[in-house]
Amino acid sequence: MKPVTEDFVLRKMHELPSLPKALTDVIHAIDRDNTDQRSLIMKLAQDQAVTTKTLRIANSSFYGLSYHVHSLSDAVSILGFRSLRALVMATVVTNQIHHFDVDEHELEALLNHSIQVAVHAQLLASHVHFLPEEAFTAGLIHDFGKLILLSEFPAHYAQVRELQKTKDISLCDAEEGIMGMNHAQVGKLLAAHWHFPPEMQQAVGEHHMPVTMQMHTLSVLIHAANFLVKETFSLPEKIQQLRRNELIWSILNLDEQLLEDMAEKADAGFREIQSIWVQP
Repeated sequence: MKPVTEDFVLRKMHELPSLPKALTDVIHAIDRDNTDQRSLIMKLAQDQAVTTKTLRIANSSFYGLSYHVHSLSDAVSILGFRSLRALVMATVVTNQIHHFDVDEHELEALLNHSIQVAVHAQLLASHVHFLPEEAFTAGLIHDFGKLILLSEFPAHYAQVRELQKTKDISLCDAEEGIMGMNHAQVGKLLAAHWHFPPEMQQAVGEHHMPVTMQMHTLSVLIHAANFLVKETFSLPEKIQQLRRNELIWSILNLDEQLLEDMAEKADAGFREIQSIWVQP
């Protein structure tokens, strides 16, 4: 019997530390019309570490804001409450990954990949006038399902990688073959456990699926951003493969010059965001 089932994953998630109540209040508040934003901001501001890193990201050159953000209240005024929520979510969840019993090098590689996808997703989102901070956060968490698989079944995951290599199949197919679920499916459950918005849960669960017209824009953004970060292809090869996928090329209104310029911005953005999160 394969070891990973939905019931098992849900049980393991309930063993994880809960997200701060102030954050869960913020996550749910965006959907209510009578939200007391001032009260929620004051709650969030009590967590100095989260506030500091959130403001450092908002003030990074990658974000390119024309005003310096001094406080969470400033961030709401300049970014809007929904965008601030996404940034705070990204900051808090990044702190959560250290609760998983995963090899330090595995954790570093996963976080670096996640930041790269987040940065690409944000740049693509800005291009298509989708909420960039939400795309950033969805990109950041898209592979976090691997944390549960790696922490609970390291030996099985070694078999997954061996099967992927010897059979030349996708990682998701290898995960399902050995473990019963793939990391995107597990990640979707994790995003739901953390009370992330439905469209983010969907994007996490669909990031390896073929793009269809029915997909939410956020799912297409994360799928494309994840592909652009692949190390197995050069940038010209990635551009040509995306061009052959007429649906992605059309939905995201892509062109070669855009993707070439984006690659440079993404590299600089990755280094800057990474430096913020690795510093205490």
